[in-house]
Amino acid sequence: MSDATSRKRSRAACLSCQSRKRKCSGDQPCATCAQMGTDCHYSTAPRKRRTRPSSAYGATLPSLVEPQRVPDRLSDSVPPSGNVSGSATSPNTFNRADDSRGVNHSLEANSGAAFVRKLGLRIDPARAPRLHLFAWNIGERAVANPVVMPTDSTPILAAITMLFPHEAMNRLANTFFEKVDPCYPFLEREDIISRIAERWEQSDPRYGLEQPCDAVFYGIAAFGHLFSCREILRLEHLSILAAHKILQKSVLGSEIPSIDMITGWVLRAAYLRMTASPHAAWMASCTLMHLIEATGLHLEPPTSETSAPPRDSSTQPDQPQMPAQTNIETSNNPDTRQRLFGMARHLNTWISFDLGRSRVVLHGTTTQTIPISTSTAMGTSSNQETTRVSLFHLLPLSESLDPTTSSHQSLQDLEASLTCVLDLHYSQPSLILVQSNLALCIYRRIRALNAHALLPAHLDRVLVLAGRGLHAARSMAAATSPWHQVANVPFQVVCTLLAIDSRPALALLPEAMETLREVLGVYDTAVMREAYSTAYLLVALHHRRKEDDTRALAEVLRANAAAAQQQNQQQHQLDEGDVSKREDDTLPQVQGQSQNRDLDIQQETMPVDEEFSWLGDLVIDIPSLQNFDIDQFLMTDVPWPLPEMGI
Repeated sequence: MSDATSRKRSRAACLSCQSRKRKCSGDQPCATCAQMGTDCHYSTAPRKRRTRPSSAYGATLPSLVEPQRVPDRLSDSVPPSGNVSGSATSPNTFNRADDSRGVNHSLEANSGAAFVRKLGLRIDPARAPRLHLFAWNIGERAVANPVVMPTDSTPILAAITMLFPHEAMNRLANTFFEKVDPCYPFLEREDIISRIAERWEQSDPRYGLEQPCDAVFYGIAAFGHLFSCREILRLEHLSILAAHKILQKSVLGSEIPSIDMITGWVLRAAYLRMTASPHAAWMASCTLMHLIEATGLHLEPPTSETSAPPRDSSTQPDQPQMPAQTNIETSNNPDTRQRLFGMARHLNTWISFDLGRSRVVLHGTTTQTIPISTSTAMGTSSNQETTRVSLFHLLPLSESLDPTTSSHQSLQDLEASLTCVLDLHYSQPSLILVQSNLALCIYRRIRALNAHALLPAHLDRVLVLAGRGLHAARSMAAATSPWHQVANVPFQVVCTLLAIDSRPALALLPEAMETLREVLGVYDTAVMREAYSTAYLLVALHHRRKEDDTRALAEVLRANAAAAQQQNQQQHQLDEGDVSKREDDTLPQVQGQSQNRDLDIQQETMPVDEEFSWLGDLVIDIPSLQNFDIDQFLMTDVPWPLPEMGI
């Protein structure tokens, strides 16, 4: 085909070419329709843009990316009935509009991603970072051996007792209770160890390859590998796949999930928060909350109920009965219900806050969090019970930040909540990070209401807590404890320090950047590299803005330097004239005073003749003193003795 008759790609194709998947010239009619003799029509509807695939760690925050536009007035359209009074503006309409603005504003303040975006726009709109959940967690770790790594379709052909020896499982469980349990206290160590021993003692093949309690053991094994190895091992990934296949039965099945299934979902949601994408973690936390409602763990059981579950009548006599330890038969245990429900609320609340999404609220909840005494709440005691309830003590303060609740917090309420958080003192690094994260979130909410609301004393306490959070992040990274807040808290501290922009805040900035660099050195992942480069970019933009401000002030001084110098010279001349005049006026007076003072001194020091007349008589009486010059003797500057006088 020649160049003259070759088809050219058009920005808009006709409907006929679209249906035939032919190239359209864009003419009316187009070359294809004219050649085939068909009608040529174009669509008048605008073309829809393709949605760009978001990153695995990108935040899909529709309310934060493009805030909902609330009209200032109602539409001008009149109802068909023509009733003018029917189109009058209802006062509730404006209240709903104001509430919508407040909810979106608070959602942005709760989300760290929106805070980073707004900070970048305030510093440099042209080079501000995109809306993205930076430092959501440490990211995907390196794979130890990619060749043998299982996939989602890999079948689990062996039981958990064949994958992990008993000693290895006990070692992984000990790692979990040493590093994870101090912050996430929802399992009893003695109970888990005893159930592991009984599960590994089962050798009868009729028990099957999996049991409901295996979801709990797989989750513990995954956490044990996560907190002991800096690379992903095959057994860790296999544990996650096996646990997910077991847990999916609780979602797709028709039976009410057991407590083992709920515990397995708590482990899965917590693990995904530390390792997976934001969307996967949020979906897991929402699923967990719905399963909590399905099992009724959010409701206190009647006191007349017994804790023994009903026996399944479908069990055949020839089938072996499972041991009682294979299911956590403590659904009516208040302590177990409170811990599982508290963990589910904690995970869903904070994941939703970070993403700017709605959390799952179960209506009619009667299960309360674990009661806390004053000493326990302050974290002053070092016993196990204090550590277990410290995380749940922060849960009411966290849930009070939800902007969708009926009780909106004022500036005074937020300051009171911040004071309560700052008054707490934890010794566990993981709990210090939780406390720091909550304090930073409350501070963002306060800044959303008033940029200069905090008193200097409160701001200094926030900086002190931020410094403790940085120290905790460094210690946990060095101890191979990849909590999600090890990456999140230092990054948010950097952004908060730049937003505060004071001398004490900027003095803490080098330590915050050093902490991010240390975490990056331990976990060199794409997410950590992105977080560190973004923090460096924000600091560079802030520095450039400071330089621009300094340059602008220097231009003002340079432009007014000549006039200011001339004014200074004139003022200096006037000052010198006044000084000279004052000196001329005071000189005669000073000279007169000086002469009088000299005369007084001479009168005081020079002896009179009457006082020394006896010396003359003495010289006359003593012949040997006739050659003695009495006047020369009285002079003080003459050396003594006088050899020429024979003395």
